[in-house]
Amino acid sequence: MQENTHARGLGIALLAAGSTFVLDQWLKSTLFANESLLNGSWLLGLIRFTDHHNYGISFNLPVPLWLIIAIAIGALIWAFREVIRPNVTRYALRDIFLGIFIGGVLGNLFDRITLGFVRDWLLLWGRSAVNLADGAILLGLIGYLFHSNKPAPPTLSP
Repeated sequence: MQENTHARGLGIALLAAGSTFVLDQWLKSTLFANESLLNGSWLLGLIRFTDHHNYGISFNLPVPLWLIIAIAIGALIWAFREVIRPNVTRYALRDIFLGIFIGGVLGNLFDRITLGFVRDWLLLWGRSAVNLADGAILLGLIGYLFHSNKPAPPTLSP
């Protein structure tokens, strides 16, 4: 039963990761292939589409590419270890959120390896450019934190 539960958790996480990665890459390729789609804004111009190449880490902080890739690989190792960690109460939401995190990291890592930068397309408040992968990383981490340390459900005694 324990093996089946872990396999199911891994499957759920991989499905969420794959879906997040594919959606992120599809959005980037669609938006950057059709520049006319990048014209527009929401909320009185507070949120706009943009074409931004992020060579740094969060907030464009200059960090060497090799270090950013190493951090991303470390984050992936941590997340996969959490997904397959034994003796943990399995919650589907926990595995989904870890998968979303993994998909976000993979999306940005793919950009960095293939392009040397991350393609950001959403400008928030005229200051911070982000993409779907960035949101997935944040959502995945927050969701994981809320669903990682829940107590085991009570068992009924005969």
